[in-house]
Amino acid sequence: MGVEETAKKNRIYKIQKGDEHTFECLFKEYYLHLTRFAWRYVKSKAIAEELVQEVFANIWENRSTWSPAGPIKAYLYQAVKHRALDHLKHEEVRQEYDPKWMDNKEHPTIDFEDQFRRKQLRKAIKKEIEALPSRSKMTYKLHRYDGLTYKEIAQVMDVSVKTVESQMTRTLKRLRERLAYLLPFILVATLTM
Repeated sequence: MGVEETAKKNRIYKIQKGDEHTFECLFKEYYLHLTRFAWRYVKSKAIAEELVQEVFANIWENRSTWSPAGPIKAYLYQAVKHRALDHLKHEEVRQEYDPKWMDNKEHPTIDFEDQFRRKQLRKAIKKEIEALPSRSKMTYKLHRYDGLTYKEIAQVMDVSVKTVESQMTRTLKRLRERLAYLLPFILVATLTM
């Protein structure tokens, strides 16, 4: 058994025995990432936070029998995904879209003086990411913004690792092709830093 697997089992064991500190550390480690992930489904910060809190409340309430099979990270993302999908099925009136909340996470950072050019570059990049097919977009965001491995993404999205790999390959190729015209602007920006 590897170090990572031992640490995981130890963490699960402590939570099963009611160790509040270990549970709180788990909550703090994943809360923001999971909330942003849930937001992608429900488009409401308040509902996303509520769904993530429900997942953690459920873990704590059922802690004595809680035993995720795979990595904890993948388990949490999958649990939040299911909560979000359930919410969408049962919720007729959705909360108002709140784009500013995700603004900092949606844009790669390009640091240079010309504010207008930076804004235009960000807008173009975001537009191309948002234009991706829904599964490609979700795969891309899980990997780039949430830091999930291909294996973890495969578990969250209920697909094979090969499917995730081919989706990412196609997605990156598409983004490179569609954003190629921005390369001179990005190079100028980085040279003037």
